Amino acid sequence: MTLKITSSQTNAQTTSFMLAGQLDSETAVSLDQQIQKSLLDGIHIVILDLSSLKMITSAGVGVVMKTQTSLAKRGGELMMLNMQPQIKKVFEIVRLLPTLQVFDDTQEMDSYLIKIQQRIQEDGSFDSGQ
Repeated sequence: MTLKITSSQTNAQTTSFMLAGQLDSETAVSLDQQIQKSLLDGIHIVILDLSSLKMITSAGVGVVMKTQTSLAKRGGELMMLNMQPQIKKVFEIVRLLPTLQVFDDTQEMDSYLIKIQQRIQEDGSFDSGQ
C-alpha cells in the first residue's frame, strides 16, 4: 500500500496534510520532505488529518515527533485530527498521546483555535491547554 498526501495551505501560517494509506519506512520520507518544505516556507501550524490513514509504523511516528519538535522550537504547533482507533493505539503504546494535540474532528479543532484567538485578543496570553 502507498501513502497519498494531499496538502492545502489554509493561511500564511497553517498547512494541512490529509494522509491516506500507510505511513511506514517507505512513505515517511515523502511526508517528512513535504512537511520540512512547508516549515521552510514559514508555516507555524501543521495539521495532520488522519481520517484515511490505515497503518503507521515507527518511521511514521518518527516523522510526527520530528515535526512536533521542529514546530515547538519556532513557537508553532502540530495538531492531529480524525485519528483512527488503530493509529491512536500506536500512539498510546509509545506513550506519546498525552503530549500531542489530538482532536476528534475539524469542529473540535476549530473550537480550540477560536478559544486561543479570543484569549490572545482579550489579554494577550497564549495558553495551549484545552
